[in-house]
Amino acid sequence: MMPPSFDIVLAGRGGQGVIFLSRIIGEAAMLQGLGIRTTETHGMAMRGGSVKCFVRIGDAMGPLFPRGCASLLMALHPDEAPSGSSYLGPAGVMVINTSQMPERTKNPEDMKIITVDAQSLAEKEGVPRSSNLALLGAAAGLEDFPVSSASLESVILSKGPEGIRERNLRIFQLGGENFQQYPGKKTRKP
Repeated sequence: MMPPSFDIVLAGRGGQGVIFLSRIIGEAAMLQGLGIRTTETHGMAMRGGSVKCFVRIGDAMGPLFPRGCASLLMALHPDEAPSGSSYLGPAGVMVINTSQMPERTKNPEDMKIITVDAQSLAEKEGVPRSSNLALLGAAAGLEDFPVSSASLESVILSKGPEGIRERNLRIFQLGGENFQQYPGKKTRKP
């Protein structure tokens, strides 16, 4: 039986594209006819302040969900991972933008963790502000992720200036190819 929703927490800092990422996921879910609810919270109203978006894909009635229920946490900044991890449910997966697992997050017995050096991938493609898409690429390969890569790619190609759309798509694809998975239940599609 499918759960009523696949709940995602996007946690990052102002200017990292947290809200933009929630819109990409939402539009791709709508392309597939899936129900979608989103909301956001802001810390300081400036670049660098903490930002969280809550995304529910499925039949849930509202956009918010309690701590301990999320299927996925995407931490666009490694310092946001510890505070966001309280939202993860028992089978939840954390995807972190970092080249190594932050010490404060090490807990492989209890948590499935994937790290992606998203910033480096985006910089190599010449679009450093698109590191959020590399993180999404890694998350899109999760077994239970309800939105197809094809739908996500379609939306990515429709966003941003003409000159960077193809590079944004490449960053998304690189994120799905370049990640480190830490011990825990199998989380990646075969």
